[in-house]
Amino acid sequence: MRTCLKMKKGAAAKGLLEKLLFLLPLIGALGLAHGEDTSAVKTNLVNLRSAGKLEVLTPRDWTMTFTNVSLPDNPVQVEFHAPSNSVVLRIDLRWDGFNGRPGRVAPADMERMVSNNIVVQYLPRLVETNVTLEKLTGPDVSGVYARITDAKWSPLRVNDYPNIAEGMFRSRNIVGNFDMLTFGKDGPGFKAGLKILQSVRRTP
Repeated sequence: MRTCLKMKKGAAAKGLLEKLLFLLPLIGALGLAHGEDTSAVKTNLVNLRSAGKLEVLTPRDWTMTFTNVSLPDNPVQVEFHAPSNSVVLRIDLRWDGFNGRPGRVAPADMERMVSNNIVVQYLPRLVETNVTLEKLTGPDVSGVYARITDAKWSPLRVNDYPNIAEGMFRSRNIVGNFDMLTFGKDGPGFKAGLKILQSVRRTP
């Protein structure tokens, strides 16, 4: 009887050891992945008063600043800067019912507004003869944007960029219009900025 108990305990210990040997690499891998995520990415929260908060994920070495360019309706304005300002993402934020105005910006409204903004602000300076509207999609955000190139850009001009992505997005009740300024129309800077826009979400 005693021998039988010892065998059962030994079998149980062996089973536990086998489980631990299986789980340890998995736990290590999960911990490593979590560590990589937290070291490479940071969460930026933009307080939008009664409308809630907007969460934006950026690389850890990017910076977030609030700005004010004195637009008539005074939206919440925020900028995200890559190191050495190689990419600048400027966002104006509003929400449903913003400034006492009812109504909801629909996808068709975004397409029209982005197209109009490009015509009014950039048409005389475009390299492109045809501008294509592209979809912005993420887990909690959707929108539209267009990539354009400044034909009059000179590398001697300070704080200016040859490439611009002009667009709008919606995340639940929050609407943003943005300019992404880069030194490449489809390079790593643009892709980094696009990934940030795809991460946008209105927090509960």
